[in-house]
Amino acid sequence: MSLPIIAIGAWSGTAAAQVVSPTTREEIQRDRLEQELRTEGQAVAVDGVIERAPCPLANEQFADLRFTLSEAQFTGLGAIDPGLLTPAYAGFVGQEMPVSAICDIRDRAAALLREAGYLAAVQVPVQTIDGGVVRFDVIAARMTAVQVRGDAGPSGKLLQKYIDKIAAQPVFNITEAERYLLLARDIPGLDVRLVMQPAPANGTAQPGDVVGIFNVDRTPVYADANIQNFGSKAVGRFGGLLRARFNGLTGAGDETTLSVYSAETPSEQIVVQAGHEFRLGSEGFTVGGNVTYAWSEPDIAGPDLFESDSFIASVYGTYPFKRTQTSNFFGTVGFDLVDQDIDFSGLPLSKDRLRVMYARLDFNSVDEPSVRGAGGYSSIEPRFALAGSIEVRQGFDLFGASDPCGPAFVNCAQPGVVPPSKLDGDPTAFVIRGQGQVDYRPAPLLKFSLKPRFQYSPDALLSYEQVSGGNYTAGRGFDPGAVIGDTGFGGQFEIAYGSLVPETPDGIAWQPYAFFDLMSVSTKNVPGDPQTITSVGGGLRTTLGRTAYLDIFGAVPLKRAPFQTERGDVRLLMTLSVQLGAWNR
Repeated sequence: MSLPIIAIGAWSGTAAAQVVSPTTREEIQRDRLEQELRTEGQAVAVDGVIERAPCPLANEQFADLRFTLSEAQFTGLGAIDPGLLTPAYAGFVGQEMPVSAICDIRDRAAALLREAGYLAAVQVPVQTIDGGVVRFDVIAARMTAVQVRGDAGPSGKLLQKYIDKIAAQPVFNITEAERYLLLARDIPGLDVRLVMQPAPANGTAQPGDVVGIFNVDRTPVYADANIQNFGSKAVGRFGGLLRARFNGLTGAGDETTLSVYSAETPSEQIVVQAGHEFRLGSEGFTVGGNVTYAWSEPDIAGPDLFESDSFIASVYGTYPFKRTQTSNFFGTVGFDLVDQDIDFSGLPLSKDRLRVMYARLDFNSVDEPSVRGAGGYSSIEPRFALAGSIEVRQGFDLFGASDPCGPAFVNCAQPGVVPPSKLDGDPTAFVIRGQGQVDYRPAPLLKFSLKPRFQYSPDALLSYEQVSGGNYTAGRGFDPGAVIGDTGFGGQFEIAYGSLVPETPDGIAWQPYAFFDLMSVSTKNVPGDPQTITSVGGGLRTTLGRTAYLDIFGAVPLKRAPFQTERGDVRLLMTLSVQLGAWNR
């Protein structure tokens, strides 16, 4: 819970409404923190190659044979642009050279095809070189049949749409196919791998014909839990989150999520969430919605007279504009309906009603050599990774949105009117916010990480739209909402050593780290800005086999937070996430 931010007004009832602010956005959306920031890559495995035959022209017996190349002709290209292979031989045209150079042209052409994403072999047929023209045969993989092995469950029809996109290619190209392979793996509860095998020899099979075998593993239900002590003293330091995800209930590539968070004393804070999303079409467009109810009765000095209730309903649509192993770009539009109330001794003190449209762009990128496993790096722990999210939000006067208090707050002074949480708050405010993450590993085990975040608004905001600092954002060691304002910037900087990927599936991996956090915020119409918190610390992250993740760290506040009389003590913080089960059938 955040501490008092503003107490403006000439009326005692209105001022009292400012004593307790509504629950911060980060406290409500606990299981969605930074879910847009995924810096790891995602490797696509396509097993199966077109065999390359040896080149007899490179044998010693042909060393004295020479010719002058005038042109290279490639047959069997089909839908492949012939110009793609011009660099393979352009430098040899008009030159007298040994016949072994034909092998070099063949290998260059094969490399160009491979770099363009084609699974293909280039062969030199038996021929007479007439006028310096050399012929090459290209045998490119064509997916003429597909098989699905495993149970895709109700989402099988959606999976088939992605498979059809891959099989429709006149010539198989991994660069074009990876989008649909990744979209197939994005189907909740499905793990999809592609293996290509030569088509069975029969009267209709041609060289290059392959069968695409899609191996599918299905997990209909996941359950996990999280315990942490990031909370404030007012609502309890410790809290636990229990979540279950049900995949493929309707066959639309859907996922239904149910979760509940409770403070160590349930009477102090409860957050309940339910969400459902599904996919439309064959390009990965996702539509979803979720509802959240949060109830809090902070334990402040004296009788527990304050009660905060929050209800948030959201709908959204997300489209993957780019989906590759090394970079992704998603666009999302959505609508949030936010109702937040504060009562004092059973009487309403403040009421916020926000109706907000938003648009968000999410992206991430990793270096391509890491995805290939070069230099000891991997797609999970790459040499360089970048992720970011930027969101524009606009409030509207719709569906019962709060009315502003107006000049001199006259609208909120009328008898029977329940004011908003901030008397100068604008329910139709404009907000732009963003966050990012940059990871760099000069060596596979040494990582430097920067996680900046910002928010800007020209308007005075109601509590839910404000930016805050503390344990859940930037400012580890401070209570959530230790600073909260309309505009702000900050971030986290870390140095870590070690890998979080165990060497064996049931092994343990350790990663010690040190950090520095900063968050600075400003509030419109309030003197004394900016308000800034900083902290340093270090800890140890641990991956425990395939089921658990533990992060224990100490955080030292470097200055006191607003409304504190002295700097806070060192805090020992922890978060433990455990996968309770993954039911495969």
